[in-house]
Amino acid sequence: MSRLLPLLVLVLSVGCRTKALPETLEPAPASLRIEAFDAAATRALFGDEPVIEVLFGGMDWSEGPLVLPNGEVICSDVPRNHIVQWTGDTSRVWLSASGTTDNAYSREPGSNGLALNAAGQLLLCQHGNRRVALMEAPLDDPRPRFRSLADRYEGKRFNSPNDLVVAADGSILFTDPPYGLPDDAERELDYCGVFRIDPRGRVTLLTKAYSRPNGIGLSPDGNTLYIGNSDGQRAVVTATPILDADFTLGEARTLIDATELAGTVPGSPDGLAVARDGRIYATSPGGVWVIRPDGTLLSKVRSDRPVSNVELSPGEDWLYLTNDDRLVRVKLNNL
Repeated sequence: MSRLLPLLVLVLSVGCRTKALPETLEPAPASLRIEAFDAAATRALFGDEPVIEVLFGGMDWSEGPLVLPNGEVICSDVPRNHIVQWTGDTSRVWLSASGTTDNAYSREPGSNGLALNAAGQLLLCQHGNRRVALMEAPLDDPRPRFRSLADRYEGKRFNSPNDLVVAADGSILFTDPPYGLPDDAERELDYCGVFRIDPRGRVTLLTKAYSRPNGIGLSPDGNTLYIGNSDGQRAVVTATPILDADFTLGEARTLIDATELAGTVPGSPDGLAVARDGRIYATSPGGVWVIRPDGTLLSKVRSDRPVSNVELSPGEDWLYLTNDDRLVRVKLNNL
């Protein structure tokens, strides 16, 4: 009998290989599993005996995993306002004051989404500073020295930039929900937008059709924009055609509609990652949903805790998950 059948659940008890962070909590027990909706595709991707590892725990709320050129992995601990690094055998605070110099600004003052530009410099969505910024320090000597790339649109401050993706032309596309604000009274924009910073630094609004735009990604050919909307009243992941070089958007279509699951299992449409073959790894209620570009559901990485964001390694042989207070990775077959 096949080891993987449609809707068959593989349960893995995963041991924590944890080294304490300076302010760490006790490592959380982990139980994650792969759920197959397409048996052959799931087996091809995860193998007959999936490998899931909890690298470390102890964060307050983890976000924005990013694999650095040297293979080390960083992620944002948003409430603690710092970035944490996994070196391969230990974890440590990599950058303090990652989102603002004022730790008491709000409950989530730190950085959120992270990315590298074409020059290998770190880009950050900063909740506390309400901007997209570039770290003006090398990756091997990180310091809280930042240059603002965008902090306003039409004279009004952003809510709290959340996640970002860099397009082939150097444009930075980012989402702007209000999660990092101290309260609604601080809002200057009366909507939550998706924006573009073009290579000249000009900011344009791409859409304000989403109540809580959160995760964002691009298809390998750069012609489709993916957005996760983390609103329980409309918990969707959408695909929208990009019509021209100015990133004019066409009509969105829904790839995932998990509204009925919102609030019944942990998680929401949040971060996402896109593989070179177009496969999409999208956080949604219950964990990470693995789908084809047409929305066909192949597998789920089930978790007992919400998954905020995901990142593929450069070789696409590992999928990294920021999973509540911990950093997790899942082994992938490089297809």
